[in-house]
Amino acid sequence: MVYCFKRLVLFFSLVACLGSFAFAQTKVVVDPSKKYQVFEGWGTSLCWWAVLVGAWDEANRDQFLGALADPDTGLGYNIFRYNVGGGDQPGHDHLTKGDGGGKVPGYKPTEKGDFDWTADPAQRGVALSLNKMVKDPIFEAFSNSPPWWMTKSGCVSGSNDGSDNLKEDYFDDFADYLSEVALHFKTEWGLTFRTVEPFNEPSAGWWKSNGGQEGCGFKNNQSKMIVELGKALKKKGLFPSTSVSAADETSIKQAHDQLGNYTAEALSYLGQVNTHSYSDGSYRKQLYNRAFSMDKRLWQSETGPLSKDGDEHIALWMANVIIQDLRDLKAEAWVDWQIADPAENWRSIKADHKKQTFSYMPRYYMHAAFSRYIRPGSRIIDSDNGNTVAALRPDGALVIVVRNSGSSDVKYNFDLSKFESIGTTAKVVRFELPGSLNPAEDIALSGKSLSMTAKSNTVTTMVVADAVGTECTPSEVISYVKIHNGDWEESTDVSLKKGDSLVIGPHPYEGGRWSWTGPEDYYYLGREARFKNMDGTKSGIYTGKYVNPSGCETELKVKVVVDDPDHPYVEPPPEDTSTTAARVVQRVSPVRVYRLGSGLHVSGNAGERMVLRIYDMQGVPVKVVGLAGERQVDLDVSLPRGKYVVQVLDAFGISVFEGILRY
Repeated sequence: MVYCFKRLVLFFSLVACLGSFAFAQTKVVVDPSKKYQVFEGWGTSLCWWAVLVGAWDEANRDQFLGALADPDTGLGYNIFRYNVGGGDQPGHDHLTKGDGGGKVPGYKPTEKGDFDWTADPAQRGVALSLNKMVKDPIFEAFSNSPPWWMTKSGCVSGSNDGSDNLKEDYFDDFADYLSEVALHFKTEWGLTFRTVEPFNEPSAGWWKSNGGQEGCGFKNNQSKMIVELGKALKKKGLFPSTSVSAADETSIKQAHDQLGNYTAEALSYLGQVNTHSYSDGSYRKQLYNRAFSMDKRLWQSETGPLSKDGDEHIALWMANVIIQDLRDLKAEAWVDWQIADPAENWRSIKADHKKQTFSYMPRYYMHAAFSRYIRPGSRIIDSDNGNTVAALRPDGALVIVVRNSGSSDVKYNFDLSKFESIGTTAKVVRFELPGSLNPAEDIALSGKSLSMTAKSNTVTTMVVADAVGTECTPSEVISYVKIHNGDWEESTDVSLKKGDSLVIGPHPYEGGRWSWTGPEDYYYLGREARFKNMDGTKSGIYTGKYVNPSGCETELKVKVVVDDPDHPYVEPPPEDTSTTAARVVQRVSPVRVYRLGSGLHVSGNAGERMVLRIYDMQGVPVKVVGLAGERQVDLDVSLPRGKYVVQVLDAFGISVFEGILRY
């Protein structure tokens, strides 16, 4: 009797466990207070497909471009990378990649001859059409190789052994070539490149002569090339509206390492960090941290299934690449290699260039599940599950994309309790194999909870209107200082002797961005502020601002006094602020500077006299204006478009506002 009872207990226990398992849900917390990158958009390089599609009849070509660019019925891509061809030596006939599209003409076929602005009509025609067709497009020019006559091997596919192939005394010539192309596109054809990239997979070592595509080793002297190109753009009036991007390494680790080696001068011209995400995906977070600390825009500028293994369907495999690039790399743009590659696994659109027709591959519908819904200007926010990505759109909608490449359905419960308010219904679309993207039944929210089932082998996109997030949480900062070669000390009040050296090295030491302002118009972007041979002119308040990865800003003030009879320190009036050294800027300084019309509006200074300073990204002042009370400051028409540092100082020279202006 006891034995039978135990068997019954075991039976019902198993039934209960199985029932619980059957209805189990994976909980995912979506946290709008953890705000990451503002997403600029989706894109593709134009080579090599545009060299071929650009030769189609205009009506057929524009139909193809609509499938690429239309935000409602197409992919809604808004970023396009134009390949500035090097152009190979006459007699070479080996650039066969891309069904022959890899043979991109250069604009200067000989060293002594003139530029040939009739070259590359097909790819250029595609670029100019997209410039008219797409709202607020972003264009980048990139080079696979310098012209053949600048190379050591005399061949645009590489050197004899894969080593660096630009002649040692042709760095300035190559910079002039790229900048001249950018200038001509802007002045003659009305297309402005926001960035110019002189490299493509420069450290890979596989670019060798007589290969199937243009390529150039550039493992060494990248800083030198960036500086030469930056100077050429500046000389021609293009910088900073057109800046340099680098380095389009095939490996994320290589991109991380090269960025850490760039000189300060090179970084002053570098407006954007580009990486391919073909390999070393474990370095995504490290590269993001390094680029963010330098206040550099970060793009995933090319990718595809180069390192794919296993039998997972290519569309679902690539969906994972997108999610990890957005989540861990925190890429501000996601760019495919080329949308119409001849190889099946690499393309989203299959193009028949003889018949001038095209059809969609499964990857096309998968990409649309992301690109039609996470639109430019969306803010990527935190979701604590690696198969999901969440974004807040400019129109106030929350977008959640879920990937399930498994053989079984997965039930999810999305916890939206951290939102101040949220809509009541989720609109749903679903990508399914063998290849479709169709609406699914709406999902009603239960309060601030969204439950759904991710079917096997699908990508599901949900859009919830009227999402109102919460403010980010600032990080605590701690001030550490070191005098000469002494020990680190936690302090915000430093006394020095004349001639001493000083390092201010606060925490957090990684995962965010530090900038410093101080006496004598001091400005430094970086965590450790270092000073040598101090004297009394450098005494004063040094203000460090820390921006954490969620976009929240915390301020740290360090008082530095140098014992120098020739320049005695004058104590400024005490500030009525927090009693702690670290504080949130927004809660202390009432001064605000923001774009209004064609200028800047300064408010919150209550009639006090202040000074507005604007610097370019090389630290050179471009405008200084005295302020008294709320005021509109016009920006000079001659000021090149680009990124600038804006700083407001009070009557005692203390910074009360600092920010980045994109003009």
